[in-house]
Amino acid sequence: MSGNTLNNVNAIALSQKNQAGVTKYFTALPTLMLAGVVTTPKAINAVFQADIDATAALDTAEADVKQKRTAQKAARAAALAERSDLKAYIIATYGEQAVQMLADFGFDPPKPKGAKTVAAKAQAVAQAKATRAARGTKGVKQKAGIKGVVATPATEPATPAAPPVTPVTK
Repeated sequence: MSGNTLNNVNAIALSQKNQAGVTKYFTALPTLMLAGVVTTPKAINAVFQADIDATAALDTAEADVKQKRTAQKAARAAALAERSDLKAYIIATYGEQAVQMLADFGFDPPKPKGAKTVAAKAQAVAQAKATRAARGTKGVKQKAGIKGVVATPATEPATPAAPPVTPVTK
């Protein structure tokens, strides 16, 4: 079990085995020469113990971060729901014309709701057909970047010709 890419469990296990080996075989020696540097068995074991301690501290910190991230996500979800309820309350109580009040809370005013005209609906249907014709039978990622082009009804006939397909390259 050696190498530079150990996971934390294996690194701790290896450091503990290294400590045990140093204690078993080199405790009686006053000094050792490692890579041209004179050191003691106690100093070698201190290096391995520092690795064990730092790894354990990191594992504890990562667990703490994971717990805090879970708490933050729950708090964010609660705030999102509360924010939605607050906006609905303001609109229900003060009406959609309370634009300044909504802005003070950081909300956008509601979009005006109106019936779509027949011409707008026809334009939407034509746009959907043109987009489908332009996309053809491609994969999802290739289709995502392609949009159909529909000429305005005042300048072109009601049934537009299929626009040229522009390939999406990666």
